[in-house]
Amino acid sequence: MTRSRSGSNASMMSSSVSVRSSSMSSSASSSLGFGTFLSGGSSISLSEYSLATNLNADEVAQNFQKMLTELRTVGPARDPSSVRKAVCCSALIETAMEEQRRRNSHGGTTSAKNANDNGITPNEMFIVTITALTSLQTSLEARQKSLSSSSTTTMNFSNDATLESISLELQNTALPLLEILRRTLPYVAHHTNNHGMLLLHQFGSLSRMMRMFVALGYALPATAAAASSTNYSVGDGKKRKRNQSSSSSGSGGDGSSALAGANALLRQILKVSTSLLLVTPPVNHNNSNIVSEKDLAKLLHTTIVPMFHDVRPKVRKAAWGCGMEIIVVASSSSSSSGPDDDAMMQQQQQQRKVIADFLWEYCHAVITNYVPSSVSSKDKSSKVIHVLRFLSAALPYADDERIRIRFGECCLTMLTGGGDGGGGSVPGEVGKEILVTLLSCLEMTDHEQELREDDIMLGPTTNPNENMPKFAAKALTFLLQHRPNSSNNSSNDWQDMNVMYGRCILACMEGMMNMTSSNKDDGERDDDVPAPKLLAMKLFPSVLGSMIHLCEGGSTGSARDGDGGIERNNHLDTCGSEFNQLISRMIPVIIPYLDKQANATLHRVTFEILPQCVPIIQQALQLKYRSSWGSILSGGYSTFTSTIARKLLEIRASSSNTGGNGSKDIADLENKLSSWVQTLVLSLLRLHEDVARGDGTARTAVEYATSTIIREIGVELFLSMVDFLNDSDKKTLSSSSGIRDDRAWLLPLMKQCTDSSRRSTTIDDCTTLKTHLTFFQGYVLNLARKCDAATADGHRTAAGISIHKARVVELWSLFPSFCVYPIDMKENFESVSKTVLKAIGDYGRYPALIPIICGGLKTAAIGIAERAKAFPDRTDDFDVLSNVSTKILPSLFKLVETLNESTSKKSDDDAQIKGLQNVEAVTDAIGQLAQVCPREFLQTLFKKVVQRLLIATTEVTDAPENKDISNATLRMTSLLGLAQALVASSSLDDASLSLLYRAVRPLVRTDEHDPKVQKRAYKVLAEICERHKDFVTADERLGEMTSLMVESIVTCQVSARHMRLKCMTHIVEGFDSENQAHMAVIPNIISEVLLCLKDSNAKTRDAAYQLLLAMSVARHDMTDYFRIILAALGAQTTHMRSAAVMALSRLIFEYAREDHVVQQLLPSLMQTVSVLFDDSSREVTKSVIGFVRVSVAAMTHEQLEPLLPEVVGGIMKYNKCAERFRAKIKIILKKLVRVYGYEIIKPLVPSEHSRLITHMRKLSERAARRKAAGVQDGQPDVHRGFDNMMDSDEDDSDDGRTFMTGATGFTKMTTMSTKTGRRSTAEHTAMSKSVARGAKSVATSKSALESGHARIRKELNGEILDMLDDSKMARSVHFADMDANARDFSDDDDDDEDGADDFEFDNLGRMVISDNVSMSSGKKVAKEPNDSDDEFEQNSSGKRRRVSKFESVKLTKAEKDAGKGAKQKAERNPTTSFGAAYKSTKAGGDVKKKGQKYEPYAYVPLDAKDYTKKNRGKSVSKMASVVRSTKKRRG
Repeated sequence: MTRSRSGSNASMMSSSVSVRSSSMSSSASSSLGFGTFLSGGSSISLSEYSLATNLNADEVAQNFQKMLTELRTVGPARDPSSVRKAVCCSALIETAMEEQRRRNSHGGTTSAKNANDNGITPNEMFIVTITALTSLQTSLEARQKSLSSSSTTTMNFSNDATLESISLELQNTALPLLEILRRTLPYVAHHTNNHGMLLLHQFGSLSRMMRMFVALGYALPATAAAASSTNYSVGDGKKRKRNQSSSSSGSGGDGSSALAGANALLRQILKVSTSLLLVTPPVNHNNSNIVSEKDLAKLLHTTIVPMFHDVRPKVRKAAWGCGMEIIVVASSSSSSSGPDDDAMMQQQQQQRKVIADFLWEYCHAVITNYVPSSVSSKDKSSKVIHVLRFLSAALPYADDERIRIRFGECCLTMLTGGGDGGGGSVPGEVGKEILVTLLSCLEMTDHEQELREDDIMLGPTTNPNENMPKFAAKALTFLLQHRPNSSNNSSNDWQDMNVMYGRCILACMEGMMNMTSSNKDDGERDDDVPAPKLLAMKLFPSVLGSMIHLCEGGSTGSARDGDGGIERNNHLDTCGSEFNQLISRMIPVIIPYLDKQANATLHRVTFEILPQCVPIIQQALQLKYRSSWGSILSGGYSTFTSTIARKLLEIRASSSNTGGNGSKDIADLENKLSSWVQTLVLSLLRLHEDVARGDGTARTAVEYATSTIIREIGVELFLSMVDFLNDSDKKTLSSSSGIRDDRAWLLPLMKQCTDSSRRSTTIDDCTTLKTHLTFFQGYVLNLARKCDAATADGHRTAAGISIHKARVVELWSLFPSFCVYPIDMKENFESVSKTVLKAIGDYGRYPALIPIICGGLKTAAIGIAERAKAFPDRTDDFDVLSNVSTKILPSLFKLVETLNESTSKKSDDDAQIKGLQNVEAVTDAIGQLAQVCPREFLQTLFKKVVQRLLIATTEVTDAPENKDISNATLRMTSLLGLAQALVASSSLDDASLSLLYRAVRPLVRTDEHDPKVQKRAYKVLAEICERHKDFVTADERLGEMTSLMVESIVTCQVSARHMRLKCMTHIVEGFDSENQAHMAVIPNIISEVLLCLKDSNAKTRDAAYQLLLAMSVARHDMTDYFRIILAALGAQTTHMRSAAVMALSRLIFEYAREDHVVQQLLPSLMQTVSVLFDDSSREVTKSVIGFVRVSVAAMTHEQLEPLLPEVVGGIMKYNKCAERFRAKIKIILKKLVRVYGYEIIKPLVPSEHSRLITHMRKLSERAARRKAAGVQDGQPDVHRGFDNMMDSDEDDSDDGRTFMTGATGFTKMTTMSTKTGRRSTAEHTAMSKSVARGAKSVATSKSALESGHARIRKELNGEILDMLDDSKMARSVHFADMDANARDFSDDDDDDEDGADDFEFDNLGRMVISDNVSMSSGKKVAKEPNDSDDEFEQNSSGKRRRVSKFESVKLTKAEKDAGKGAKQKAERNPTTSFGAAYKSTKAGGDVKKKGQKYEPYAYVPLDAKDYTKKNRGKSVSKMASVVRSTKKRRG
C-alpha cells in the first residue's frame, strides 16, 4: 500500500505513555467536555503487545505461568468478572491437561514437562481457548438459524428467553474466554514459540470469529427496551429499525441484561482485535501467503473502525481508545527502535506503522469527503465529529509531524465550507471539533517540547524543521481572516469556538516564534531571520486585537451581582486566560529585541509594533470587557505593563553604571518606555475612579491589578509615575490639604505590596528591589510633611485630622522597602538617618512610627551585612552604616529608657502592650545594628550599660524602706533589656559576657528586687546560654552556673520560672554523662521541674517538659532516670504525685516507640502507677488516666494483655469522678476493645458498668454498617502531640463525638450536629451535673410516669384541649428538649431522648427565650385526687422506687436550701454578662448611666484573655445574655 509518510521518525516517544485527550490541556476537557478515550482510563503498556525479545523459552514459560496464576486468582472482593475468569481459566487448563493425558496414553509426544498445569504451554492454552470459542460460535449460529426471521445477513432475536440466555452465555463464557485469549496472544506470537506460526495459521479463523461476535453484538438490542432496539448490519455500521412496536423498558430485566451483555461483548472484542493486530508476527516472504496486509486491514475495518461511530458512548469511546493504542504503540515502536534490534523486530515495528496508516487514511477520507450543506445530514455530521474527536486525541502521538500538517490543512479547508467552495457554513458543533483538532495539529508534542528545552539549555542539538512553523503561519493568517461567527451557531457552541479559536492563535504564535535559524552559532544575523518568526512579530498587534475581542461580554455578558458588579463568566474567564497566556509568553520574547545589540530587523519591527500594542492593551479598560476584568487586568494588562517597566529599570540601571553617559538612542528608548508605562498605569487609576462607587467586583479587579503592577515594578517606579498632589484632569492643586483623596487608596496597597515583595536581600540583579534613599527623602517624605501640615489646619474635624495622621504613617511605612537594597547608601544614608531620628523622636504624636523605622533600620542592617559577606570586595555600604550606627545607637538606647518609663505610667492594658511592643522593636533594631557597629564603640556602650546597671542595683539595695525606688527599678529593667539586645547580637567577647554575668548573678540570687527585674535578669542569662554556648559550657563556668541555679530555687519569682527553666535547659545540655558532679545535679532539680509541669502558665509548662527531655538525654540511662522520677510517686502532696505521673507519660510518649529500654520498662511502670488507682485526688486521677491512655497506645499486645484486669478495673474505679474523666475512660476502653475485642474486655468490666460495653458495641456495629453503606459518620480526630492526647476527650473511634456515661449507664452525645443546633457551655455543664446527681421526677399518674413528660399539660386531668385556641396552645404546649434526665438509659440508640427543658411560645406562636434556663428534668404538677399518698422517685439507675411523704418533704426542703445557698453564692460572686452595666432597672433596653465613658453597643467585645483555657468556660456562659435582652423574639 502507499503510505502517508516518508518514513522519517520526527517524534521520539517514550516506551510507556499515558493517553491524553490532547495537549490543549485539561482546561479544554473541563470546558468543552472532551475526555480521554482509552478504554478503562489506564495507561498504555507496551508489554501487553510484545514481550521482550531477549527472553528465552524458559523465561517466557515462567511469565506465562504467572499470567495463568493471576487469571485463576480471585481477589478478596470476589468481583464476579474475576470469578468467571478464574472458573473459565481453570476449566481450560483442565481440558488441556486431559488432552495431554490422552496423548500420553496413546503414546503421543507432547512438549509438556509434566501432566499438570505447570506444563501447559501457550499453544495448548491457545488451542483449547479457540476450541471453546468455536463451540460457542457454532451454538449461537445454530440458534440464529432456528430463530431468525429476517435476511441471512442480519441476526434478529425477538424472544425474551433467547435474549436472556444469550446474555448469560456472553457474561459467563464469551467474555472470560475472550479475555483469556487476549492475555495469551503475546506468548503465542513470541519468536521463541516457532516465530508465532500457530497464530499466523489461525489468524483467518480468529478474524472470522471476531467478525462473528461483532455481528452478534450488533444484533443484540442497543437500548434497554429489547423490542425497540436498533439493529446494525455487519460491516457498514448503518442503522436499521427492526421493530417499531416496543414494550416498556420497565416490564422486565431481559432488555437491560442483553444490553449490558452486548456492550461488554463489543468492548471485549475491541480489546482482542487490537491485541491481535499488534501482536501478529510480521508478514514476510515465508508467510506472505498466510497473512497479508489486506487481512490486517480487513480485521481493522470490520471490528474497530465501524465502532468509531457507534451510538453507545461506551462502545464508541472504547473503539477510540483501541485506535489510540494502535497509534501510540506504533509511534513508541518507532521511537524505541535502534540499530541493535533484529530484523524481526524491525519488521514488527514496520507492520504496526502500516496498521496505524490504515487508521490515518480512514480518518482522512472521512473528513475530506465531508461537505456541509444547507440541508444538514445528521449522520454525516456525527460521523465527522466522531473522527475529529478521535484525531484531537491521536494526533499528538503521530510519529511524523507531516501527518499533523496534513490533517491541519484539512481542518482549514473544512472551516471554509469544503474543498470546492460550494459547501455551506460549518455547523457550530462541527466547527468546534475542527478547531480542537487544529489545535492538536499546532501544539508541540511532549517530545518536541523536550527537544525545545534541551536546545534552550544546551544549545541547538538538532536541525530545526521549517514545515511546522510555515504551517503555523498559514493557519494564523487564515484564522485572523475567519473569526467564529455567532449568527448560525448556538450560544454554547459559539463560546466554545471562541475559546478554541484563541488557543489555536496562541499555538500558531508559539510555533512561529520558536523558530530559530539553523546556520548560526549565537544570535540571529540581520539577514537570517526566519520568515515565520518575522511574520509573527509583525502580526502580533493584530493577534492581540483578535484575542482581546474574544473577551468582550456583548450579548453573552453576565448578570449583575449583589454589589452592582458583574458576575464571573466561565467562557469569558477562559478567553481572558488565553489573552493572558499570549502576553505572558510573547511579550518576554519580544521586549529583549528593544536592545540595539539585538537583531537589527527584529529591533526595528519591535519598535514598530509596541506603539500599536499599547492602545490595544488599553482597550481592556473599556466597559464592554467588564465581565473579563477579573482575569485580564491582573493578568495580561499587568504583565504587559510590568514587563515594559522592568525593561525600563534595566536601562536605567545600566545607565547609572556607565555614569549616565548613554547614547541619545538609549535616552529616547527610556523616554518611550516611561511614557508607555505611565500611560497604562494612569489609565488603570482613572478606571478606579470611575468604578469606585457601586461596582464592587470591578473595583476589586482594578485594585488587584494595581497591586500586581506595584509588586512587579517596585514602589519607587510606581510612585514616580503617579502624582499624589496635582490633579491634572481637574486642574486643581491640593498642596495645602495633603495628598489627593482619590489616590489615598494606593497608600495601604503599596504597603501591602512592599511587605510581600521583600523576598530576599542578597539578590544583586533584582532591579525592582533596588531603590534610592534620595527618592524617599525627597518625594515620599515630602508627601508625609504635607499630610502632617494638613493636621494643623484648625478648620478640620477630629476625623479629618485622624485620616491625615494615618496617611503620614502609611507613607512612612514605605521606609522598610527603601532599606532592602538602597543603591545610594554611601551618598544619602547619613542625611536620611538624621531625618529618621527626628521622626522617631516624635513618638508622642506618631507612636506607630517606632516599629516602622526600627524595622527599616533592621532590614538595612541585615541586607548590608549579608551582601558584605557574599561580596567581600563591596564594603562601602557596610562602612557607611557602621559609621552612622555610632550616632543611631545612643539615640535608640535613650529611646528604650524613655519608652519604658512612659509605658510604666500608663494604666491602660492595651497602651502598655503597645508600649512593650515598641520597646521590643527598638531592642531588635539595636541588636542588628550592633552587628555592624565598630567593636570599640560597642564595647564602650556596653560598659556604660553595665556601669549604670550596677549603679541602679546599688541604689535599690541601699535605699531605705520608705524611699520610692520605682525609678531605679525601671532603669534596671531598661538596662537589662539593652544588655539582652547586645547579647543577642553575638558581638560581645568573653570578657564582656563575664562582666555582664557578674552583674546579673546577684539579681538572680535575691528576691528583694521587683519581680520584673529578676525576670529580665533571667532573660539576659537565658540569652547568654542560648547565644554563647561555649561561654556557658566551659568547665569553670558550667559548675558555677549550675550551683547558681540550684541555690536560687528558693528565691525564684513566679514570673521568672519560664526563663529560669530555659537557662537550666541550656545548662543541662552541656552536661557530661560521665561526670558524676553533673549527674548529681539532676536529682537536685527534678522536684522543681516536676512541679513546674503543673504550673498555670503554658510557656512554663512547655519549658519544664523541654528540660525534662533534656535531662533524659544528659542522663543517658533511662532506667535510672525513671527511678528518680518514680520516687516522686511517694510524695505527700497530690500535686507532686500528679506531676510525677505526667512526667512519666511525656517520657513514654517521646521514647517508647524508639527506645527499646523504655519499651521494656512499660509493664513495670504500669504496675507501679496502678498503685494510684485508689487515690481520691482529682488531679492524680487525671494524670493517671492520661498515663494509661499513653501507655496503652505505646505497649505491645503481649505486654498489655497480662495487665488488662488491673488496668480495666483500675480505670473503672474513677466513676466517682465521671463528670470530668468519663470520656477519657471510654476512649481507653475503645482502644482496648479494638485490640482485644469485646469478648475479652467485657468480663473485666464491673457488672454495674456492663451496659456501657454493650452500648459501645452497638455504636461500633452501627458505624461499621454505615461505613459499609458508604455513609460517613463524622470525621476522625487526629491527635497531634502529647498535650492533645492528655487533654482531649475525643477519639477517632468516636468520629469526633464525645459520649458521657454516668453511673447508671446513661449515655448521651455532648455535641450535636449543626442541623439540630448546639447548646451553650453553661447549659451543658448544668446538664452534666444533673446527670451525676441523678434525676428526680415526681408524677401523680401512673400513665404519666409510663409515658414520660406530657407534651400537652392541659390534658393531664382528662380535659380536652382546644388546639385551635391560640392562647391555650401558647400556654400549654411545650417541646421536650434532649435533657440528660429525661428518661432512663435505653439500649435502643435509635430512640430519641426526651426532656423537660421546654421551649416556650407566646400567643402569636413565637419562641420565648427566658432569662433563667431551667436545667431540671422534671417539674411538679398538681396531684390528681385519686393519686396515692406515696410518690415515686426516679433514682440515678433509671429505676423508680416508691418514696414516702416524709422522704418527699425532706427532698423538697433540701432543694430549697440548695437554692438559697446558690442564690447567696451568686450574690457574693456575680457573673458579669455582656452589657450588664448598661441594663436599665426600670425599663427594657440599655441606658447610659452617669460616669460611664462609652456608649452601649449591640456587639460583643473580643478580648484575648477571655478565651484562654482558664477563662473559656466563663466567657462562653456570658454569651447567654446576648439573646435574652427581651422576652419576645421575631419568628
